[in-house]
Amino acid sequence: MSEHIKRGTLCSQDSLEANEEMYGTATTVETWLALEYNGRWSGDAFRDSKIPDAVKTAIGRYLKGFPNPCLQLVKKEKRSGDGIKLFIAHTREKHSSIREITLARYEDLIDEDIHEIVSNKSSEIKEPVFLICTNGEHDKCCGKFGMPVYLGTAEGAYGQNTWQTTHIGGHRFASTFVCLPHGLYYGRVREGKTAEEIFGEYKNGRVDPASYRGRSCYSAPVQAAEYFLRKETGIREISAFYLESAAENNGEFIAEFKSGPEEKTYEIKLRKLESTLKTLKSCGDKQRSFVPQYILLSVAEK
Repeated sequence: MSEHIKRGTLCSQDSLEANEEMYGTATTVETWLALEYNGRWSGDAFRDSKIPDAVKTAIGRYLKGFPNPCLQLVKKEKRSGDGIKLFIAHTREKHSSIREITLARYEDLIDEDIHEIVSNKSSEIKEPVFLICTNGEHDKCCGKFGMPVYLGTAEGAYGQNTWQTTHIGGHRFASTFVCLPHGLYYGRVREGKTAEEIFGEYKNGRVDPASYRGRSCYSAPVQAAEYFLRKETGIREISAFYLESAAENNGEFIAEFKSGPEEKTYEIKLRKLESTLKTLKSCGDKQRSFVPQYILLSVAEK
């Protein structure tokens, strides 16, 4: 017998009421292409955009050349200026980078050598880019909670760095956003002031643990392990830890992180729970689905 879902139930509220933890929920992405598009966004914004088909084909070809790629359409409430912005970010554990180019028209992408752009240091920028999911056509919660956060931050200290984006995954954690180039995901942020504080921490090289979902260069269990390691040690610097190894053994997940400055090795043991918690993954879902959760078994210094 199917369960009754009250009409109008928001997936973000359902997730909160289920006490779903957010760590280990960031989408695994290593390469980001964020392309400015100021037209109307549908639920599938890139497919339904008026970007020429030949350009869409070229972008699809580019994406195949990168590991774990993700395409985002981005825009501002007011146009960013002359030309069309394209950001290319590599979210690596070490040496993350982001590049920015300005296109005169979308058709320029047909002849662009993306790999040449990536290897060209002159297009690299030092300022971070913040992508806030505001696409209410994809999920109601992103429009309801993401847009106010975007509008609040757009008027603040990091307005130049902040963009609306189409869909980064996990709208049940709206408002959700990602900080590039490191690919740090945050969720359940409901005020522009709070987002701005997180942006400030990020720009100063620190993780804000309160709303942290994970780092996109890691798999979900490694994200959870990193979260627990930071919680147990209180260390917030982004570059403080590097993954040494990760393996699963008899239902336990074991990750080893090296601490850069201190040359210490930490072993984190987790257990993944597959069928203990159900929630709506999207506002339009007709039934709740099981979502994995991670519990900490131990953190030990080796």
